[in-house]
Amino acid sequence: MSWQECSDQQRIATILRQSIKNDRVAHAYLFAGGRGVGKRRVAMQLGKSLLCLRQDGDSCDQCHHCLRINSGNHPDFHLVEPDGASIKIDQIRGLQKEFSLRAVESKRKVYILDHADKMTVQAANSLLKFLEEPGSEVTAILLTENPHQMLPTILSRCQVMHFAELPFEKRVGLLKSEGLYEPLVRNACQITADLGQARELCQAEWFAQFRNQVLQLNEDVLEKGSHALVGLQEKIVKNDQGTQGISNLLDLYIYWLRDILFFHMDRKQDILNLDQLEAMGRQALRCSKTWLLRAIQIVMGTKDRLARHANPQLTLERMIIELQEV
Repeated sequence: MSWQECSDQQRIATILRQSIKNDRVAHAYLFAGGRGVGKRRVAMQLGKSLLCLRQDGDSCDQCHHCLRINSGNHPDFHLVEPDGASIKIDQIRGLQKEFSLRAVESKRKVYILDHADKMTVQAANSLLKFLEEPGSEVTAILLTENPHQMLPTILSRCQVMHFAELPFEKRVGLLKSEGLYEPLVRNACQITADLGQARELCQAEWFAQFRNQVLQLNEDVLEKGSHALVGLQEKIVKNDQGTQGISNLLDLYIYWLRDILFFHMDRKQDILNLDQLEAMGRQALRCSKTWLLRAIQIVMGTKDRLARHANPQLTLERMIIELQEV
């Protein structure tokens, strides 16, 4: 592994490599960003580059330091993760004890604290004391998805680096490579830029069911009968995912309507539900571009009302009536 393999975060990779080459490495970093953006990969690369014998700002992946870090048994490189739901004070104390000793095999010590926002109050205060007395030979790398949950005093002692979200097609490619179904992947990656959350959506049975229900819901709406309200009550309002599930379903509905609009415009390269082109074509014959644009506005307005804690069933019923009246 080298900095080239951190190309998804090229700006941060360049800054860190130059810091090493110029001997201007901070004593503590905080990497902030959503799941799947590469925080841990960059942290591992930073640690390897600092300890590597080559000392040119990158890692060689061949010296004994690099090889021992790869195998997880380097005495001067430590990774701390939550013990259960949190990082506990005993873990931080153990780290402090370890780092009170001189580096065993290299000139410095490196530690990575993953999910740093999950420290207990006692652990965070203990870490703060550790950060207040930095040793020139110690580098701390804290990783978090929630920097707002970190103590301000810890943030002030770290160089904070914000990781950019991965591009849409990059997220889609990564999840497809894991064997996940592409239409689900494309919908999930539109709903969230967090790779981990998108993966969870794709693996959830209810998410796949909701996607199918959205197709049927629009069919019922276009028929302008009572089927839409009945289906709404039976399949959607009573879902096990609560308000968040309804919000996700409305997102899927917006993307379905948008797909039909793209179908009208012959922009098939932008369609998410690639496996439903036949059904999409049938519905496209029954709804105009004007109706689709207005329908998307109505569904987005429904999402806004639900976010303000409106009654879910009444709000969704209002949506159906508005869609059928357009």
